[in-house]
Amino acid sequence: MDAKEQMLLEAQEIRRFLDIADIREFIYDVDNDMLENFRYGKTRETFFKGSIETWAENFRQRISGNVNKEFVDFYNALKRGDDAFEHIYEYKGLVRRTKFIAEKKPDGGKIVYGVVMTGQLTQNKEAAYKRATDMDAMLNMLNKRAITEYAQKVLEKPDCPTTYLVIFDLDNFKVVNDSFGHLYGDEVLVTITDIINKAVGANGVVGRIGGDEILIVTKGIEDKAALRPMLREIRMNVEDTYRDRMDGISLTCSMGAAAYPDHGKSFRDVMDLADKMLYLAKEKGRNRYLIFTPELHGDILKAPKEEMMAHMSNPIPMAFDKIGIIQFMMEDYLRRGTSSNEAAFSNVGQAFGLNEILIVYENGKNGFRWTPEGTSHAEDDLCWIEMGDAFFDRFDENGLYVIDGLYSLQEDQKPFRTKLVERGIESVLFYKISHKGEAEGYVMYAKKVQRQKWSEYELLALSTIAKIFEMSVYK
Repeated sequence: MDAKEQMLLEAQEIRRFLDIADIREFIYDVDNDMLENFRYGKTRETFFKGSIETWAENFRQRISGNVNKEFVDFYNALKRGDDAFEHIYEYKGLVRRTKFIAEKKPDGGKIVYGVVMTGQLTQNKEAAYKRATDMDAMLNMLNKRAITEYAQKVLEKPDCPTTYLVIFDLDNFKVVNDSFGHLYGDEVLVTITDIINKAVGANGVVGRIGGDEILIVTKGIEDKAALRPMLREIRMNVEDTYRDRMDGISLTCSMGAAAYPDHGKSFRDVMDLADKMLYLAKEKGRNRYLIFTPELHGDILKAPKEEMMAHMSNPIPMAFDKIGIIQFMMEDYLRRGTSSNEAAFSNVGQAFGLNEILIVYENGKNGFRWTPEGTSHAEDDLCWIEMGDAFFDRFDENGLYVIDGLYSLQEDQKPFRTKLVERGIESVLFYKISHKGEAEGYVMYAKKVQRQKWSEYELLALSTIAKIFEMSVYK
């Protein structure tokens, strides 16, 4: 991906921010020193136009000259025309998030586009994280970015009291999704959210960190004796709620916990311990919680988590956040090139609960197939679809061919349906790989569960990931 495409993606993200209340938009022509500020609400109203120094001086006067470092950093980055800037800070009872990108003009100068988003703060600082951009799209809890940011800020305080990080994970949730479909799986997650929120109450903040993994950051819980009743209540209520409800499938939960500063001196250290305790709870039979105890677990947890998993009788795959995986594909896979095709799409398959990913490109000369059992480059796995006009004519203008269920295939598609049945596929999404306007392959995402409909987010995210792969091949 070149710099222009990256900036376009950044610009699209900024435009999404503008749908949120209390946002100010600005445009700064660096070379002509002309700044325009807009209020963005029901109407787009200009409230300042002039030089950046005049704007800064007006701001200094409004706040009686008490300019903080964060504002100075923002001002200097804007004046220089830095390619990108993002910062979150609190000031006078408000939390402000600034974000901008710069784009070159045809004449060689720079134009900076950005936003400043403002949210109310209260005495309860967690309220700063209750804006729409901080909440999970489906569940009544913070999203991964917000809960991670909150936890880091809590642990960075010089006077931070004992704070437990608890990682929650459902047992057998993938089996539930595969057996009953993702719509039912979503209903389960909503119910589980209520159970956790009620148990935690005012004693912590809860956020989703990926799939069915949830992070609890405790407040006012000083030791294990105080933590255990909360974890016990969550565990028992999950088990009781789904006891004998799903034809022999046992839906329970496992949790791992560690404390700051008792068990680690940083957010990363404590999260790593909590994560290892979660995996240890899974190994010991699931449906339990384990709190890190140096006397019991010190030697066990010296090894990396990968080594722990290698010795487990039933290893549990790492969970990946569906939004975070796109960022991973952009950064590690495409921009840095630090991830292989196999590793990258293994992550994608796990994040979206897929049973198969098949990638065929360069007119069938290259490709690979991923399943949860491993990766294959066998010709029989790659050449089972004839890539002719009859196949590609079924793709829409966005380069997608969506099959929500085999029941939707027409009479003239019986041979194709037979091939899908032979692979155990019930629901499939195809993305057309093109080069210089010509179709040269496809990416196939498949599930063995009949879906009523692929969600709009799945279509957008998975096609974006396929596009990233296409760019990596032909960039």
